[in-house]
Amino acid sequence: MLWIKAWRETRTRFLLVAAILAAMCAWAVFFPQTGMDGRHIDFRTSIYEFVYYGKAKGVFGILVIFMGTGGLLRERSLRTAAFTLSLPVSRLRLVAVPVTVGLAELAALALLPAMLLPILSILVGQTYPLPEALQFSILWFGFGSIIFAVAFFFSVIASGEFVAPAAAYLILMLQGYVGLAIGMKFVLEAMSGLGTVYRGASGNLVATGLPWGSLAAYSAAALILFAASGLITQRRDF
Repeated sequence: MLWIKAWRETRTRFLLVAAILAAMCAWAVFFPQTGMDGRHIDFRTSIYEFVYYGKAKGVFGILVIFMGTGGLLRERSLRTAAFTLSLPVSRLRLVAVPVTVGLAELAALALLPAMLLPILSILVGQTYPLPEALQFSILWFGFGSIIFAVAFFFSVIASGEFVAPAAAYLILMLQGYVGLAIGMKFVLEAMSGLGTVYRGASGNLVATGLPWGSLAAYSAAALILFAASGLITQRRDF
């Protein structure tokens, strides 16, 4: 029942984000971009600059915030918390199930461009390498998980429909400024593969590998936030 409940509560947001990402991937394929500085670029670089570096990545990063909102505080405002708390399950499971469903949805969204771009590219007589697309899917999921975790954490500690997403957005922006000051990459910048994908002498992109250390660090931070969310939910009086 909890799994079905978690899916029903998030499916509208999930399907909306998936539709937006699919439309943006189609736009990138059927309407190739010029370079950011106006130069001519090849098809592969055009896809990167619109989807993985530009607009689609930014939209994904912001909308992930709304994937993480919910929790018992929101249910209390909707007067459904009493029903959820009456279910014969522990409060830790009340946190673990929506987190798991949310991460599964995040993984599906991160994989969506990798599934669409190589197929759509064939329709315009082009190719986009699946291994490179999957590399970006790992980046989107790994760095997107910390955005999801921050939004989920604030939905646990703060009531109100827009408090959690607003707080998560502010934290995301603050991380960008702090990161710039201390030499740490902005999450959305890391998600785009900067430092992992670089421009070669010809102006095209060359993949060099994944930043496993950074991915592990951000994933660990996300796990800490999920654990803290569970502990807070256990101790809170609803």
